[in-house]
Amino acid sequence: MTPRLEPTPTFFGPAERPLFGWVHHAPAEAAPLGLVVCNPFGYESICAHRSLRHFAQAAAAAGIPALRFDYDGTGDSAGCDRDPGRVAAWVASVRAAIDALRAATGVGKVCVLGFRLGAMLGALAAADRDDVSGFVAVAPVTSGRAYLRELRALQMAQPAAAPGASAVPADEREALGFPLTAETQAALNAVDLVRQDLRPAARVLLLDREDLPGADAWAARLRALGVAVDLKPVAGYAEAVAEPYKTVVPRAMIAQTIAWARGLVAPAAAGAPVAAAGSAPGVLHTAPEAPPVVETPAFLDADRRLFGILSAPAAENGAAPARRGILLVNAGSIHHIGPNRNYVALARRWAEKGHVVLRFDVSGIGDSAPHPGEDENVVYTRHADADVAQALAFLRRQPGVGKCVVIGLCSGAYNGFKAAVNGHQVDAIVSINPLTYFWKEGMSLDFAYPEHKVVDDARRYSTNMFRIASWMKLLRGGVNIRDAAQTVFRHGANVVSGRVRELARKLGVEFRDDLASELHRVARRGIRLHFVFAQDEPGLDLLYMQGGRSVERLVRSGKLHIDLIQAPGHTFTATWAQNALAAHLSAIVDAPAV
Repeated sequence: MTPRLEPTPTFFGPAERPLFGWVHHAPAEAAPLGLVVCNPFGYESICAHRSLRHFAQAAAAAGIPALRFDYDGTGDSAGCDRDPGRVAAWVASVRAAIDALRAATGVGKVCVLGFRLGAMLGALAAADRDDVSGFVAVAPVTSGRAYLRELRALQMAQPAAAPGASAVPADEREALGFPLTAETQAALNAVDLVRQDLRPAARVLLLDREDLPGADAWAARLRALGVAVDLKPVAGYAEAVAEPYKTVVPRAMIAQTIAWARGLVAPAAAGAPVAAAGSAPGVLHTAPEAPPVVETPAFLDADRRLFGILSAPAAENGAAPARRGILLVNAGSIHHIGPNRNYVALARRWAEKGHVVLRFDVSGIGDSAPHPGEDENVVYTRHADADVAQALAFLRRQPGVGKCVVIGLCSGAYNGFKAAVNGHQVDAIVSINPLTYFWKEGMSLDFAYPEHKVVDDARRYSTNMFRIASWMKLLRGGVNIRDAAQTVFRHGANVVSGRVRELARKLGVEFRDDLASELHRVARRGIRLHFVFAQDEPGLDLLYMQGGRSVERLVRSGKLHIDLIQAPGHTFTATWAQNALAAHLSAIVDAPAV
C-alpha cells in the first residue's frame, strides 16, 4: 500500500509576488486530473478555510491531487487589498495555481472548484485554457454588481467609525473589515457571467444553495453556450461558512463533488507518487522603501503537526543582530492569518523593523493537525499550552532572537497568558480581549451563562434600567424576567465571591484557579503583562472582578498594563479599528522595556 502523503506548504507564481498554497498529493499520483480550489473573498474566505481544506483532503484521498491557495494580496500571499489591479491579479493567481499544480503533480488536466466569488474568478481564469476539463461552482457569484450590493448591505449592519477615527477613503468601500478600492469595485461591476460568452469548461457542476438559490440564469446561459451543466441544489453551504468556531464540514457536498470530478476522466493506473513540492521561503517586498521580508512556512515539531509561517528580515552579511521574537497565537478558530488578515500585516510590518515573527495555529485549528484521538476545531484545546511551548522553542532557535513576546486575541490571549503562568520562557505577554481566565475542558462556547456573558448582560441591564423604553419593553412582556433575574443573581454572586476571596487572601488562604495569584506569579518572574481591551469588552470587568485589589496594585507598580482602545468589536473588525490596534501593539513591541 502506498503511504498517505501529507499536504505540502509552498510558495509559487511570480518571484516578485509569491503566492502561498498547499499541495495535497494523492497516495498514488498517476491520475490525469487535479483539483484547484478557489477561495471566496474576505471574511467569507476566513470562515470557509476549514471546509476548503477538507475538500482538498478528500480529493487527494480519492486519487485527485489538489491545490488550495491564497490569491495575490490575500491570506499568506504577497500584497494587500489596496494594491492596484486586484481582480486581474486574482484571476492571474488562479491561472498560476493551475500551472503550479500541474508542475508539482504531473497531472495533464485540472478541475477548478470555486466558492462564491472564487467561482467567478475561477470561471474567468479557466475560460481561455484547454487544460481545464471540469468546473465546480458552489453558491457562485455571477454578478459583480449584485455581489457589491450584498456586501454593502452586510457592512451597513456594522458600527460606524468613532469621531476622529481614521476614516475610510471616500472612494473606498469596506466589506466586514476588508477594503475594496474604487478600482476593485469598478472591475467587479464589469463582470456578469450571465451576460458574457464565457465557457469555463465543457462540463460544469453548479452546486446551488438550497436555502437561497441563484444559479439558474447562469446555468441556462452555459447550456446555451454548449456546456453540459449539472445544476443541483445542496444543503450545508451556510454551515460551511459560519463563524469559524461554528463551521460544519459539508461532507455530503464534498462527496458529491469528488464523485462528479472522478467522472471527468477514466481511472489511471497506479504509479509512484510524485516528489512533494518544496516549501521554499518567499521573499516579499512589502513596500518599495522597506527592506525585503523573508517568509518561511514551517512545521514546528517533529511530528509535523503544528504549522506556522515565520516572517524575518532578509539575511544580512555576518552574524544576525539581536532581534525580538514575536509569537502570534491564533484567535479562536481563525487560522494563522488572524482576524481580517491582521496577523499577516503585523508580522510583515514588524519584520521590516528587524523583528522575527511567527504566526501559528495551535493543534486542531487552521492548518495544524489535531493530536491523535482529538477533535479538530476545538478553540480551547487542552494541548494549547504544549503547542505554545513548541512554538516558542522554534522561535527562540531562530538566528539572533533574544527577548520573546507572545501576543494573542480571544483564546490566543488566554493561551498566551497561561504560557506565562505555566513557567514558559517569555519576556512579555499581550492579551487582547480575553473572554475568560479559567477555561474548563468540556465547557461550551455557547453555554447559556458563561462568565463573560453574565458580565456583559449585567452591564446592559444596569444601563437600561434608567431608560423609559426599557421599562415599557418590560411591561409589554418583551423581557425574559427569569433570564434577567438569573443574570443579576449570578453577577452578584461573582462580585461577592471576589470580595470573599480578597479577604481570604489577606489571611493567607490559597485558592485554586485564582487570577490574583497567577498575576503575581507572572509579575514576580519579571514578565511584562499587557491587557488590551476594545470598548465594552466584558473581559475587562472580569479582570478586575477576579483579580481583585491585586490588579490595582500591579498597575500602580508598573508590572501590569491595562489599555483601552475606543473601538467596538471583539476582533476589531473595522479597518479603522484594526489601524488603532496595530498602532497600539507596535508601540508595545517597539518599547525598549519589552
